Amino acid sequence: MKYIILVFLALTVTPAFAQDPKIGDYLDSSNPSLMMQETEISYSEFNKVSRDLVIVEFETTHEGSWQAEFHNNLLYGNPNGNAVIRIYDAVTTDKFFEIGMGSHPINKYWIAAQVPETGYVMLHADFENGWVQGKPTKITYSEQSGLTVDNGLRTVLSNLNLSPFTIKSYSVYGMEGSTDPPAVTAGVYHVKILSADYAENQLSIFPFVVTSLVGLAVIILIISKKRS
Repeated sequence: MKYIILVFLALTVTPAFAQDPKIGDYLDSSNPSLMMQETEISYSEFNKVSRDLVIVEFETTHEGSWQAEFHNNLLYGNPNGNAVIRIYDAVTTDKFFEIGMGSHPINKYWIAAQVPETGYVMLHADFENGWVQGKPTKITYSEQSGLTVDNGLRTVLSNLNLSPFTIKSYSVYGMEGSTDPPAVTAGVYHVKILSADYAENQLSIFPFVVTSLVGLAVIILIISKKRS
Protein backbone atom coordinates (compact mmCIF):
# COMPACT_ATOMS: atom_id res chain seq x y z
CA MET A 1 0.00 0.00 0.00
CA LYS A 2 2.79 2.42 0.85
CA TYR A 3 4.23 2.05 -2.66
CA ILE A 4 0.91 3.00 -4.21
CA ILE A 5 0.80 6.11 -2.04
CA LEU A 6 4.35 7.05 -3.08
CA VAL A 7 3.38 6.75 -6.76
CA PHE A 8 0.40 9.04 -6.25
CA LEU A 9 2.56 11.58 -4.40
CA ALA A 10 5.11 11.55 -7.22
CA LEU A 11 2.38 12.31 -9.72
CA THR A 12 1.38 15.39 -7.75
CA VAL A 13 4.83 16.93 -8.18
CA THR A 14 4.65 17.36 -11.95
CA PRO A 15 1.68 19.78 -12.09
CA ALA A 16 3.41 22.12 -9.65
CA PHE A 17 5.75 23.21 -12.40
CA ALA A 18 2.79 24.23 -14.54
CA GLN A 19 1.09 26.48 -12.04
CA ASP A 20 2.55 29.71 -13.42
CA PRO A 21 2.38 29.46 -17.24
CA LYS A 22 4.27 32.13 -19.15
CA ILE A 23 2.79 34.33 -21.85
CA GLY A 24 5.40 33.05 -24.27
CA ASP A 25 3.85 29.58 -23.99
CA TYR A 26 0.69 30.90 -25.68
CA LEU A 27 2.04 32.82 -28.66
CA ASP A 28 0.14 30.67 -31.15
CA SER A 29 -2.25 33.13 -32.83
CA SER A 30 -4.89 30.40 -33.07
CA ASN A 31 -4.97 30.04 -29.30
CA PRO A 32 -8.06 31.75 -27.83
CA SER A 33 -6.25 32.37 -24.52
CA LEU A 34 -3.94 34.96 -26.12
CA MET A 35 -4.91 38.59 -26.54
CA MET A 36 -2.74 41.07 -28.40
CA GLN A 37 -3.07 44.86 -28.50
CA GLU A 38 -0.99 47.19 -30.68
CA THR A 39 -1.44 50.96 -30.48
CA GLU A 40 0.41 53.75 -32.27
CA ILE A 41 0.34 57.14 -30.56
CA SER A 42 1.06 60.19 -32.72
CA TYR A 43 3.81 62.59 -31.65
CA SER A 44 1.29 65.43 -31.42
CA GLU A 45 -0.44 63.75 -28.46
CA PHE A 46 2.66 64.36 -26.33
CA ASN A 47 2.60 68.13 -26.84
CA LYS A 48 0.54 68.85 -23.74
CA VAL A 49 1.14 69.28 -20.03
CA SER A 50 0.07 66.68 -17.47
CA ARG A 51 -3.00 68.64 -16.32
CA ASP A 52 -4.39 68.51 -19.89
CA LEU A 53 -3.88 64.81 -20.49
CA VAL A 54 -6.72 62.74 -21.94
CA ILE A 55 -7.35 59.15 -20.84
CA VAL A 56 -7.89 56.79 -23.79
CA GLU A 57 -9.25 53.26 -23.39
CA PHE A 58 -7.59 50.32 -25.11
CA GLU A 59 -9.80 48.15 -27.30
CA THR A 60 -9.51 45.28 -24.80
CA THR A 61 -8.55 44.95 -21.16
CA HIS A 62 -5.58 42.84 -20.11
CA GLU A 63 -5.66 40.99 -16.81
CA GLY A 64 -3.97 38.09 -15.07
CA SER A 65 -0.54 37.89 -16.70
CA TRP A 66 0.57 40.35 -19.35
CA GLN A 67 3.62 41.76 -21.10
CA ALA A 68 3.91 45.28 -22.56
CA GLU A 69 6.50 46.82 -24.88
CA PHE A 70 6.96 50.57 -25.37
CA HIS A 71 8.83 51.66 -28.52
CA ASN A 72 9.76 55.33 -28.46
CA ASN A 73 10.32 56.41 -32.08
CA LEU A 74 9.78 60.11 -31.47
CA LEU A 75 11.85 63.05 -32.66
CA TYR A 76 12.23 65.57 -29.85
CA GLY A 77 12.04 69.30 -30.55
CA ASN A 78 12.77 70.61 -27.07
CA PRO A 79 15.74 69.72 -24.80
CA ASN A 80 13.31 69.79 -21.86
CA GLY A 81 10.71 67.72 -23.67
CA ASN A 82 9.58 64.31 -22.47
CA ALA A 83 7.51 61.39 -23.64
CA VAL A 84 5.45 60.17 -20.70
CA ILE A 85 2.88 57.40 -20.76
CA ARG A 86 0.58 56.38 -17.93
CA ILE A 87 -1.14 52.99 -17.90
CA TYR A 88 -4.29 52.80 -15.78
CA ASP A 89 -5.90 49.99 -13.83
CA ALA A 90 -9.40 48.92 -14.85
CA VAL A 91 -10.87 48.83 -11.34
CA THR A 92 -9.16 51.68 -9.47
CA THR A 93 -9.23 54.79 -11.66
CA ASP A 94 -6.51 56.67 -9.76
CA LYS A 95 -4.12 53.70 -9.88
CA PHE A 96 -1.48 53.77 -12.62
CA PHE A 97 2.17 53.27 -13.45
CA GLU A 98 4.17 55.77 -15.48
CA ILE A 99 7.15 55.53 -17.84
CA GLY A 100 8.96 58.76 -18.73
CA MET A 101 11.65 59.25 -21.40
CA GLY A 102 13.45 62.56 -21.79
CA SER A 103 14.90 64.10 -24.94
CA HIS A 104 18.27 63.44 -26.56
CA PRO A 105 21.14 63.51 -25.83
CA ILE A 106 20.59 63.32 -22.05
CA ASN A 107 17.95 60.58 -22.30
CA LYS A 108 16.64 60.79 -18.77
CA TYR A 109 14.33 57.98 -17.75
CA TRP A 110 11.98 57.30 -14.86
CA ILE A 111 9.36 54.94 -13.53
CA ALA A 112 6.63 56.04 -11.15
CA ALA A 113 3.38 54.66 -9.82
CA GLN A 114 0.30 55.94 -8.09
CA VAL A 115 -1.85 53.85 -5.77
CA PRO A 116 -4.55 55.09 -3.39
CA GLU A 117 -2.60 54.06 -0.28
CA THR A 118 0.60 56.03 -0.99
CA GLY A 119 -0.22 58.45 -3.79
CA TYR A 120 2.33 59.24 -6.51
CA VAL A 121 5.77 57.68 -5.88
CA MET A 122 8.96 57.81 -7.97
CA LEU A 123 10.31 54.26 -8.14
CA HIS A 124 13.34 54.61 -10.39
CA ALA A 125 15.17 57.47 -12.11
CA ASP A 126 18.19 57.77 -14.40
CA PHE A 127 19.01 61.41 -15.08
CA GLU A 128 21.41 60.53 -17.91
CA ASN A 129 21.49 57.70 -20.46
CA GLY A 130 18.48 55.96 -19.00
CA TRP A 131 17.19 54.70 -22.33
CA VAL A 132 18.42 54.05 -25.87
CA GLN A 133 16.48 54.75 -29.05
CA GLY A 134 15.66 51.52 -30.82
CA LYS A 135 15.55 49.48 -27.61
CA PRO A 136 12.04 49.14 -26.16
CA THR A 137 11.04 49.27 -22.53
CA LYS A 138 9.57 45.90 -21.59
CA ILE A 139 7.24 45.35 -18.67
CA THR A 140 6.07 41.96 -17.44
CA TYR A 141 3.39 41.42 -14.83
CA SER A 142 1.68 38.58 -13.02
CA GLU A 143 -0.34 38.57 -9.84
CA GLN A 144 2.18 36.20 -8.25
CA SER A 145 5.41 37.97 -9.27
CA GLY A 146 4.33 41.60 -9.53
CA LEU A 147 5.65 44.07 -12.09
CA THR A 148 9.18 44.00 -13.57
CA VAL A 149 10.64 46.66 -15.91
CA ASP A 150 13.53 46.36 -18.39
CA ASN A 151 14.59 49.68 -19.95
CA GLY A 152 16.23 48.00 -22.95
CA LEU A 153 19.61 47.99 -21.25
CA ARG A 154 18.95 46.14 -18.02
CA THR A 155 16.27 45.31 -15.47
CA VAL A 156 15.67 48.48 -13.46
CA LEU A 157 12.70 47.39 -11.34
CA SER A 158 11.72 43.96 -10.10
CA ASN A 159 8.64 42.43 -8.50
CA LEU A 160 6.77 45.63 -7.74
CA ASN A 161 3.54 44.70 -5.99
CA LEU A 162 0.66 46.42 -7.79
CA SER A 163 -1.65 43.42 -7.67
CA PRO A 164 -4.24 43.23 -8.89
CA PHE A 165 -3.61 45.31 -12.00
CA THR A 166 -5.73 45.00 -15.14
CA ILE A 167 -4.71 47.25 -18.03
CA LYS A 168 -7.62 49.30 -19.31
CA SER A 169 -6.46 52.70 -20.57
CA TYR A 170 -3.57 55.11 -21.06
CA SER A 171 -2.69 58.78 -21.29
CA VAL A 172 0.38 60.66 -22.54
CA TYR A 173 1.98 64.07 -22.14
CA GLY A 174 5.41 65.62 -22.64
CA MET A 175 5.58 69.34 -21.89
CA GLU A 176 6.64 70.78 -18.54
CA GLY A 177 4.93 74.14 -19.12
CA SER A 178 2.09 75.20 -21.40
CA THR A 179 4.24 77.98 -22.96
CA ASP A 180 7.18 75.66 -23.72
CA PRO A 181 8.09 74.76 -27.30
CA PRO A 182 6.60 71.46 -28.52
CA ALA A 183 8.16 68.49 -26.75
CA VAL A 184 8.29 66.37 -29.92
CA THR A 185 8.00 67.22 -33.59
CA ALA A 186 7.64 63.90 -35.43
CA GLY A 187 7.39 60.15 -35.10
CA VAL A 188 5.17 57.65 -33.31
CA TYR A 189 5.13 55.91 -29.95
CA HIS A 190 4.27 52.24 -30.32
CA VAL A 191 2.66 50.16 -27.57
CA LYS A 192 2.30 46.39 -27.81
CA ILE A 193 0.53 44.35 -25.11
CA LEU A 194 0.19 40.57 -24.84
CA SER A 195 -1.95 38.92 -22.21
CA ALA A 196 -3.00 35.36 -21.53
CA ASP A 197 -6.53 34.53 -20.42
CA TYR A 198 -6.03 31.04 -19.01
CA ALA A 199 -9.74 30.64 -18.35
CA GLU A 200 -10.21 30.40 -22.11
CA ASN A 201 -7.69 27.57 -22.38
CA GLN A 202 -9.12 24.39 -20.90
CA LEU A 203 -5.74 22.62 -20.97
CA SER A 204 -4.26 25.22 -18.63
CA ILE A 205 -6.42 24.04 -15.71
CA PHE A 206 -5.76 20.33 -16.39
CA PRO A 207 -2.75 20.13 -13.99
CA PHE A 208 -4.88 21.54 -11.17
CA VAL A 209 -7.64 19.00 -11.82
CA VAL A 210 -5.13 16.13 -11.83
CA THR A 211 -3.53 17.36 -8.61
CA SER A 212 -6.89 17.60 -6.87
CA LEU A 213 -8.01 14.12 -7.96
CA VAL A 214 -4.72 12.49 -7.02
CA GLY A 215 -4.71 14.25 -3.66
CA LEU A 216 -8.23 12.99 -2.97
CA ALA A 217 -7.19 9.45 -3.91
CA VAL A 218 -4.23 9.58 -1.52
CA ILE A 219 -6.47 10.71 1.35
CA ILE A 220 -8.94 7.88 0.66
CA LEU A 221 -6.13 5.30 0.58
CA ILE A 222 -4.67 6.55 3.87
CA ILE A 223 -8.07 6.45 5.58
CA SER A 224 -8.88 2.98 4.24
CA LYS A 225 -5.48 1.68 5.37
CA LYS A 226 -6.03 2.97 8.90
CA ARG A 227 -9.43 1.31 9.07
CA SER A 228 -8.03 -2.01 7.85
